[in-house]
Amino acid sequence: MAAWVVCALCALVILKPQEFIPELAGIPLVHAAFGLTLLAAALDVVWRRLRPTLAPQVVYALAFLAWAALTTAIKRPNALEERGLQIATVAGLFVAISVAAASARGLRALALTLVACAALTTGVALVQAFQPYGCMLAAPEDWDGKGELTPDGRPCETDLDCRKDPPVPDGNYRCERPGPLGTSTIDGRVRYRGSLADPNELSLTAGMAIPLAIALAERRPRARARPAPGRARGAPALPHRLPYLLTDRLLARVAAALRALPVAAVIAAIGAMVVMARSRSGLIVYLAVLGLTFIRRSGALGVVAACLVGPPMLLLGGRSGEEASESSEERMELLREAFAMIRRTKGLGVGAGQFGDESSLGLTAHNAYLLAAAETGVLGMCLFALILYASLKVPLAIWLGGPRVSPAVARLAPAIFVSLCGALIGIFFLSWAYKDILYMALGASAALYGAARAEDRRVSVRVSAREVALVCAGMFAVLALLNVLLRLVG
Repeated sequence: MAAWVVCALCALVILKPQEFIPELAGIPLVHAAFGLTLLAAALDVVWRRLRPTLAPQVVYALAFLAWAALTTAIKRPNALEERGLQIATVAGLFVAISVAAASARGLRALALTLVACAALTTGVALVQAFQPYGCMLAAPEDWDGKGELTPDGRPCETDLDCRKDPPVPDGNYRCERPGPLGTSTIDGRVRYRGSLADPNELSLTAGMAIPLAIALAERRPRARARPAPGRARGAPALPHRLPYLLTDRLLARVAAALRALPVAAVIAAIGAMVVMARSRSGLIVYLAVLGLTFIRRSGALGVVAACLVGPPMLLLGGRSGEEASESSEERMELLREAFAMIRRTKGLGVGAGQFGDESSLGLTAHNAYLLAAAETGVLGMCLFALILYASLKVPLAIWLGGPRVSPAVARLAPAIFVSLCGALIGIFFLSWAYKDILYMALGASAALYGAARAEDRRVSVRVSAREVALVCAGMFAVLALLNVLLRLVG
């Protein structure tokens, strides 16, 4: 019961139905769903449907978020209320998933929810791409068009067309494509709304769902058929009454192909959406998760398939020309400012969510690793890296360690590992240090540990002191390398 409630909580956080359904506006749906999740999880524990287990990444996640709140209280006390609420929401979501979904059934439900949300947001973005351009009115201070846009019904080809005889004089008009659920494009790039209003973030979220979709479609192992009563164990089996040229192997292959069709359609739709979003980071993540999945399932043939899919995607996707050059220069400047903040605060950080206020560009770092270092200091950076390392180690240990777990857990372990690999690549280009969707994926890893340990008590994953030292040293090496590269680029 708790699993489906926490899945509803995740869907509310991702889809934001209260933003496009007027009847739900003002209703605290997320808070109500969180309360129901706690109640349902407590009942499942009492009824022994769940066995709470402390996954290794839980300690590091709570320590990192607590340290982020503390640095904010020290550096920017007046921002603690707003940022503290955001941090508490992320922490509650992470813990709720790690506890409520810690079963084979809960993991399947969570994977299905994340895939369904990715498919829905992808579908909305694809519908946008085929709509005609129209004049859209943004908030007066929203010159980048990142917030909600309101169509006024006038067709257009450029922003200048919308400024001719506008219904609202001096209005902040943009020429964009409208979409379902009150969505719209931004600079012609498809997107969703709310926390996925950035095309890059939508692309990363959808790409992370691909391994989960493939795992859900994988064939469950069949139980061996028992000999019919009345027939000796060594007696020959009765022949199958199947037409000629129709064999069990052929039927199995046809069934597998039919199961793969919906997944192939979802993967193709996500690929098309990433291309239309013109997201370079999303394209890298898409190719990475597909490549890892192909290699895991097909070996050398997977490498060949990845080589065939990659070049066309690279040619079609991403931004180019002056727009891409400006974006790259902007990101480089943000990285320089991040290092300046680290030096200015002597490695203590400026406080969670304060990078934009300290930046001359008014933007975040567009790199979660450097953002954690700039806002929460070197200690926060190390804790953030340890969260990611422990979350990767759990599914890898369950996948390769050979524990006696159910088929559902065995299938989802490599899928969660590949999904997290895509996330670790994507957040190098996005400010996802406290992103709710990232902590959903991290919570899925923690829930996987709980589900595996509930089925096999021998399952145990720990992070040793040597691993902690190596992870921290690796993060300092990444910082040093980035600093050298920035100096070389100039």
